Amino acid sequence: MGKKHRNLIGLITAPENLRAAYRLAARGKRMTPSYLEFKEFAEVHLGELAEELATGAYRPAPPRTFTVFEPKRRQIEALSFRDRVAQHALVGVIGPIFEATFLPRTFACRPGLGVHAGVRVLQSDMRRMGEPLYALKTDFSKYFHSIDRAVLHGLIRKKITCRATLALVDAITPSDGKGIPIGSLTSQLYANLYGAQVDQYLQLDRGVKMWVRYMDDIVVLDRDPARLRALSADMAALAWDRLGLRFSKWSVQPISRGVNFLGYRIWPTHKLLRRQSVARARRVIRHLSGRGDHERLGRFLAAWLGHARWADSHNLLRSLNLEYADVAAQYPR
Repeated sequence: MGKKHRNLIGLITAPENLRAAYRLAARGKRMTPSYLEFKEFAEVHLGELAEELATGAYRPAPPRTFTVFEPKRRQIEALSFRDRVAQHALVGVIGPIFEATFLPRTFACRPGLGVHAGVRVLQSDMRRMGEPLYALKTDFSKYFHSIDRAVLHGLIRKKITCRATLALVDAITPSDGKGIPIGSLTSQLYANLYGAQVDQYLQLDRGVKMWVRYMDDIVVLDRDPARLRALSADMAALAWDRLGLRFSKWSVQPISRGVNFLGYRIWPTHKLLRRQSVARARRVIRHLSGRGDHERLGRFLAAWLGHARWADSHNLLRSLNLEYADVAAQYPR
């Protein structure tokens, strides 16, 4: 089980940790009303927040909820700036504790890793193993909304025994019921911790070496498709029995067809953007161009072009008539 961590609340409420949390929470939020209100008396607000966190009086405000439809319909919960600071303060202390337990082949929301690191490792594995080679691709159904919070809190308590910290964890994410909100910093950490149980099963219990995970998307490579199909059944049973998760879909395909992962279709020799990603980008560009919303168009293009240029996309970008590149250059990521 490893080391258990006690007396963490003093680290969470330490002035230097709260100031760092304040700076992190402010990224991209400096024009929001809740940030501007907090900033006016920041030291006073940080002091009050520290006291509430230390005494157990802290309770988050009801989040603002909204729905996004790209790449699929999802409900997002937007926190107040004060609650963002509280979550950064908590994750700044407990995040490294759990990060140290994660295996190196999971890439979501981790320092120095991310989408492109995951894609590079998968493609490198494909090249190393050669063909014939098959890929098992799995995806959990409604992952964030299916997380059993009682199971999640059990995993947290395996590493943390500080009562005040656990009370804060419970105030932000109650231990009863199912689901954690998309869009919260704590949710990113907790979803990684939850999925890490599958990582450990694959690598430590089953001895699988060629696998990658990004949140709920998992790819496993093997030369034997029958072995992958059997592994899929075992993973599904493990995920349901321990975590209450079900696969929304899974497949075993030869890598000659390309592997869909993180917005790319990947072969050992090259990678392309997925057709859905290109179609979605065209829709957004047409919509924002038609509205004359150059600022949102520029920010979208800056992010999307950064993603597209990691693929073999020269002809695609030419086909999009990217005089838009000049617009994107005004809004660096």
